[in-house]
Amino acid sequence: MAWQETDRHQPNMSEAQALISGFCQTSAIPCLIKIHDYSSRLVKLFWTMVLLGGTAACAWHCSLLVTKYLEYNVQTSISIINQRVIEFPSVTICNMNPLKASKLKGTRFDKLLELDQSFEKSQTATTTAAGKRRRDVLAELERQVGERKRRDFGDTDIDMSFFDSNFWDTLVPADNPLDLSVPSLDFPGIDTSGSTTTRSMGMLPDSSLDFGSIEALADAFNSMLIQANFSYFKAFARDANDVVGLMKGSKTNDFSDVLAVIRPTPDEVKAYGHLSSDLIQQCTFDAMDCSSWTWYPIPNQKYGMCYTFNHGVNTKLIKTNRFGSQYGLKLTLDPEVDEYVGLFSPTVGIRVVIHPSNIRPYPEQNGIDAATSFSTQIGIRKNVINRFKDYTGCIDAVDPSDGSDNGTPTKTYSYSLLSCMDDCLQNKMNETCSCWDRFSGESHSAPRCSYFSDTQSACRDGVYSDFDQGKIDCDCSLPCTDVYFSTIVSSSRWPSPRYSRILAKKLRNYPANGTKQLAHVHVYFEELNYQSIDESSAYELFNLFADLGGILGLYIGFSVCGMVEFLEVAIIILRLLFIPMKSAPIAPTRGP
Repeated sequence: MAWQETDRHQPNMSEAQALISGFCQTSAIPCLIKIHDYSSRLVKLFWTMVLLGGTAACAWHCSLLVTKYLEYNVQTSISIINQRVIEFPSVTICNMNPLKASKLKGTRFDKLLELDQSFEKSQTATTTAAGKRRRDVLAELERQVGERKRRDFGDTDIDMSFFDSNFWDTLVPADNPLDLSVPSLDFPGIDTSGSTTTRSMGMLPDSSLDFGSIEALADAFNSMLIQANFSYFKAFARDANDVVGLMKGSKTNDFSDVLAVIRPTPDEVKAYGHLSSDLIQQCTFDAMDCSSWTWYPIPNQKYGMCYTFNHGVNTKLIKTNRFGSQYGLKLTLDPEVDEYVGLFSPTVGIRVVIHPSNIRPYPEQNGIDAATSFSTQIGIRKNVINRFKDYTGCIDAVDPSDGSDNGTPTKTYSYSLLSCMDDCLQNKMNETCSCWDRFSGESHSAPRCSYFSDTQSACRDGVYSDFDQGKIDCDCSLPCTDVYFSTIVSSSRWPSPRYSRILAKKLRNYPANGTKQLAHVHVYFEELNYQSIDESSAYELFNLFADLGGILGLYIGFSVCGMVEFLEVAIIILRLLFIPMKSAPIAPTRGP
C-alpha cells in the first residue's frame, strides 16, 4: 500500500475520510470491504449489522476467556514414580499413659495415686465380702435342699451338681452380687474435708435488680451462663490439685473436663514420663538389630514422653530398598501397665504416628492405636503433593538446620499447616491472656492459664471462641510440597502361646504370662514406588492468547496483521485531527 502525502499545517477532515475509505477498501476484515464496495444501502446496512453483531459476540466471548484466566484455576495430574531406594519415614511412639505412677509420689499428682489405691482396696474388700456371702448363701441352700431330700426321699441320692457355682452366677452376678445400684462418687481412704461440697453457685441475680426489659433479663442470664462456664469447678475444688473435688464437680461422664485442668506441664512430662529404655524392649529394622539406635524424645501434653525413630538429629536419615511384611521396623513395646494412672489412662496401649522426618508429629490428630496382646501391622505408601505456588499462595517449607540446647541436640521442624495453626493459637493466647493452654513439645515462659481465675478463664475461652469462628487471622497456608504416608492397618493376636515362652526367655525379666502386657508394632513399605500429585495452571497466558486469536478470527475475521493495520490507521487519523503536520496522507492507492 502506497500513500500520497501533501503539506498541511491544520487538520483536514477530508483527508481523514479518505484514509478511512482506503483502509476499508484494503482491510483484512471482510465485512469492511463489503461495506465499502457495495453501493446498495440495504446491503451496506446488512453487512454493518453483521459486523456489529460479530463484534458484540466477540467482546462477550473474550470477556469470558479473560474471566476464566483471572480465576487462576489449577489442574491436577497423578503419576506413579518408581524408586529403587526410598527414605523411611519417622515413626513416633507414645505410651497412652503420660506419667509413670512410681514417679508421682510426693508430687501434686499424689492424690491420683491415692485415688487408684482406694478403688483397688474397695474392690478387694467388696470381692472378699461378696465371696464370703456367696459361700454362706450356697451352704444354706445346700442345707435346705438336703433337709428336703431327707424328708421327701429318705436316703435316696440326688445329684446336687445342678446347684453349682455356675447356677448361682446366673442368679446373682459375681461382679456385683449384693448391690446392683449405681454407687455414689465417694472416695474411701481419702481425706475430702478440704474439698468444697456446696452446690450453691452464688450467681443468681439479686431480687433488688430491676430488669426493665426482656433484653436486660436476657443479658443478665447470658452473663450468668458465661460465669458458670468459667468457674463451675470452683464450687467443688480448692485448686487444680484437688482431684477429688474436681471429679465431684465434673460435668462429663468420662472426666475429660477434669483432665483438661490437671494435665501436666512440659517439665512434668519430662520428669515423670516413661523412659524409652523401659518402653522399647526389642527393635529390628530390615532384619538388623536397632536396639542401640537413638530415639529422639518429644514431650506431649496427652501422651507424655514420645520417642521418634529415624529423626535425623546428628544422624543420617535411614533409607531402604526393601519392601513387604518381611522387612521394615519391628518393635516389641512394654507400656508398663502396672505404672498406669487411672484418670490419665482410660485405654492401654501405644500410640503410633507415621510422618516425614522434617514434620512435627501430632499424636492427638494423626495416630494409630496399637493394643497390648496384639501385633499391629502398618503397611505404608508414600504420597507427595506439589502445589502450584503462583495460584494457590502456598508456602515453601525450607528444611531448617538442627541445633543444640546446652549441648543437647535439638530438632527444628519444617513448616506445616497444623503446626502453624497451633502456634498461632497459642501465640494469640499468650498475647491476649498472658498465659498458655496447650504445648507441642516446648516449654513456655508464660504461666499456664488457670481454670480457677475468672479473668484467665474468660480470656482463654474467648480466644478459643474467636479461633473457632475464624476471627483470628493466622495467615497459615498450605505448604507447596506436602509429604504424607497412607496406611493400611491390620492386627492379630500376639504372642502365640508357644512363642510367648521364647519371648519371655529372650526378655528374661518377663514370665510367660507377662508377655500378654506387651505390644508388637510392625511398620513397612508395601511398595517402593510413591504417588506424586502435581498441580499446574489449568489456563496459561498463552492459552488465553490462542483462544482470543481464534475468537477474533471466528467472529470478525481479525488477525494479528489486521490488528497492526488497524492501529496504524488509528494513529495516523489521530495525528491528522489533533497534531499539525507538514505532510499528511491523502488517500491510499494500490501499487507495487
